[in-house]
Amino acid sequence: MKPKKILLIGWDAADWSVARPLMEQGKMPALKRLVSEGVSGNLATIRPVLSPMLWTSIATGKRAWKHGIHGFSEPMPNGAGIRPITNLSRKCKAVWNIFNQQGWKSNVIGWWPSAPAEPINGVMVSNHFQQAIADLGKPWQMRSGTVHPRELEEPLMDLRIHPAELENEHILPFVPSAATVDPAKDTRLESCAKIIAEISSVHAAATACMQLEPWDFMAVYYDGIDHFGHGFMRYHPPRQPWVDEEDFKRYSGVVEAAYRYHDMMLDTLLKLAGDDTTVMLISDHGFESGDLRPRHLPNEPAGPAAEHSPFGMFCLRGPGIKHGEEIHGASLLDITPTLLHLNGLEVGADMDGKVLVNCFEEVQAVRFTESWEQIEGADGRHPENIQLDVADSRESIKQLVELGYIDEPNPDKAKAVDETLRELRYNLAQAYMDGGLFADAASVLEKLWARWPDYSRFGTKLLTCCLAQKDAERSRETMTLLEERKAAAVESAQRELEQFQADIESRDAGARSLSRAEQQKLRRLKGQAGVNPSALAFFEGSVRLLEGCPEDAAELLQKAAAAQNASKPSVYAKLGEAYAAQKDWSRAESHYLQALSLAPNAADARIGLAKVQIEKKDYFHAAAEALAAIGLVYHNPQAHTLYGTALMGLGKFKLAEQTLLTAARQNLNYPAAHLQLSVLYGSGPLHDAAKQQEYQQLAEQARERIQTARFEPQFEDSQQLVEFPRIAPVGGRLSSGDAASLVVVSGLPRSGTSLMMQMLEAGGIQALSDGIRQADASNPKGYYEHERVKRLAVETEWSWLHDAQRQALKVVAPLVTFLPELIPVKVIFMERPVSEVIDSQRVMLERDAKHGASSSDGSLAAVYARHLELCNRWAAEREQVEVLPLGYADVIAEPALAAKRIAEFLPGFGLDVATMAAMVDPALYRQRFAPVVASVE
Repeated sequence: MKPKKILLIGWDAADWSVARPLMEQGKMPALKRLVSEGVSGNLATIRPVLSPMLWTSIATGKRAWKHGIHGFSEPMPNGAGIRPITNLSRKCKAVWNIFNQQGWKSNVIGWWPSAPAEPINGVMVSNHFQQAIADLGKPWQMRSGTVHPRELEEPLMDLRIHPAELENEHILPFVPSAATVDPAKDTRLESCAKIIAEISSVHAAATACMQLEPWDFMAVYYDGIDHFGHGFMRYHPPRQPWVDEEDFKRYSGVVEAAYRYHDMMLDTLLKLAGDDTTVMLISDHGFESGDLRPRHLPNEPAGPAAEHSPFGMFCLRGPGIKHGEEIHGASLLDITPTLLHLNGLEVGADMDGKVLVNCFEEVQAVRFTESWEQIEGADGRHPENIQLDVADSRESIKQLVELGYIDEPNPDKAKAVDETLRELRYNLAQAYMDGGLFADAASVLEKLWARWPDYSRFGTKLLTCCLAQKDAERSRETMTLLEERKAAAVESAQRELEQFQADIESRDAGARSLSRAEQQKLRRLKGQAGVNPSALAFFEGSVRLLEGCPEDAAELLQKAAAAQNASKPSVYAKLGEAYAAQKDWSRAESHYLQALSLAPNAADARIGLAKVQIEKKDYFHAAAEALAAIGLVYHNPQAHTLYGTALMGLGKFKLAEQTLLTAARQNLNYPAAHLQLSVLYGSGPLHDAAKQQEYQQLAEQARERIQTARFEPQFEDSQQLVEFPRIAPVGGRLSSGDAASLVVVSGLPRSGTSLMMQMLEAGGIQALSDGIRQADASNPKGYYEHERVKRLAVETEWSWLHDAQRQALKVVAPLVTFLPELIPVKVIFMERPVSEVIDSQRVMLERDAKHGASSSDGSLAAVYARHLELCNRWAAEREQVEVLPLGYADVIAEPALAAKRIAEFLPGFGLDVATMAAMVDPALYRQRFAPVVASVE
């Protein structure tokens, strides 16, 4: 099949509220031409509004729990630190991988995240390409994995632009008074130059590849509008009261200049693409440019996302596409399904988006396949297990810190990894919430909040889940706990803040400036020490409304509205709900309209208005509001049901039927849609007794499913525990004898490694242990651990291991691969069923009053399985490694046989087999796996 030529252009954070006025003024002619020649409209984002997650959803058509990208940074595979998010964490195919399977050529430039560059049929230039990691004049080498194929590295390297290369004529269109800025005191000019240089570098690479490399599909991503927004949107007209007047005069034109520069680059791309190329321009979200611009950002790592708005831009032009029309209901999840359909390919049924059929001139028949993940073929993805250079990762992390996307990593690497995992899990929880999977989100949030009780954001999100689940009892419990924990956190933070400030004051006058880490600490403490009474009033009002006390709720919500700023639209919408519950339709309508006056794209306020109008029997306006909500978010069964109900009131029964059937298809567990269909078929021109009964039954079944599934996670706690791979025996390598060998006991935590150390010690091998960790109820005979083992991943001095010849050392599986190559190692590897390992770890953590991992058992088991695969690969590749795998249950059941096998594995150590066997105590075998035996009766 011959593909259509498609150009996909990504403008991060581009917003119609800024672009349309500029188009009308003739300042964005290329965008205006693109809109007039095709279709355009809003593109609904998904939450959390974090660019790496969103652009991966755009490229895959899937939500975060399916594609695996959950934030800006991730732990390194060896656990030795963190690195910027990579595409190595992506669990499914991107659209260019699917095109690759067709033999088509794709050029992908600057996509986030696209590092390391994938070996696709075509060109990939990663999102690290444009980042200047050296001062001008110093060697500016390309990071490994930045460009595929490798032979293009050198020619593309010369196209990069360093910020220090820019001259006055490059900066003045953005900041006309740039000459009056003192760069030593005002770094905003430097920030502006950096953004210009980076997007210009991306554009240079894109235009070069468009002209010099063959392509069927071209995707290019520009992050400039987003970066200009975070740096300069506060100065964009109209001036906010809290913005300094001089700053406003100097920087008020930066955002407009950014859009106009992007329009110039768009013009070049369109000319190079030609009129026959299908062109799609999108943004992942918008950017608040009016009164909803926040003065202060939330006190959390992804705080800048609060400046984003929920709707981005969508434009599509090409053969077979309508001309000059506005489309409604598009979501960023729809991009990949639409791209596949444009080229005649099936859409994956496991994708969360839909084909935007309303863009086409002719009626479209969409074809589906179960999943592209099941279709084999050369897809151009990375081979498994590749890793990135640690130094490169550190430089990239610095880049993300400077951009404000992540905090400076904790200097304690273990804490840095822990904190990074915390934020990834938090982002995943928000993605679950956006997808309506509140039970899954609650499962994650409960674990996070138990481990970090001072972090109120975990509690407020958990409360939001409880409210969405209509669980009044649990909402009240969570609200009470939130207030208690917040009070305790405030008291603790205030004490710590006083001590911190006292420590700063005690310094010499010249040493009182704060380091970046101290600034972050101060910001965190101030955030934890403060109380937002309006937010508490909002949540208390929401709980009271759920408890059936709308009068109390309205009173509390009015208090919240009196103090709220950026969150007012949601408060007014909730007030509308409270008055609607009192059947005070006039006040309900008034508050919904207030919400819309602040946020015209607030779909929940439109839905509220539709409900009120239906109650007032004003079906015409009810239909208009419901249809407007559908235009904002098409996958919205509640809005479709309200629209269908209003159409019934208007006597448009056939159209009502189609609308209600759409609602039922969108969510089979939405009883209101089925009930309304039963009413439709109960009388009138569409009367059908059989259908009426069918939909009554479907409504009842939906209620039952909701009751059973409302609190049952679909993904988080319902994942199957993967089977652990077996450890392969390795022998015959240390034929010269094992006198110089180090004996290592390895395995996953709680797999019987301590027992094996006890046996070896009883048999006559000295255990290399520092005794720091004492015996306890979990290991009553001792742990046999050494603190230096915990640092194997970063250890550089190995004399202590060379001195440990003929001794036994306990090294857990995730660290065993870091043992130095030159030391001969005899590994006794303990194996235990996955369920026993997970259960034993949980019991141990509960016994020690520790929280453990915040991930689910299924996720944890998958990670452990990965560690075991790496251990097998390590043992197969290392020349001076031999391995004896032993099952924990086998050692317990037949200790004499196990001791005999160990002695045969270690022939030069003269082990006392009988004493080793006698050391085994079957009573310590707890958390046994009991297989289910089927009845044969």
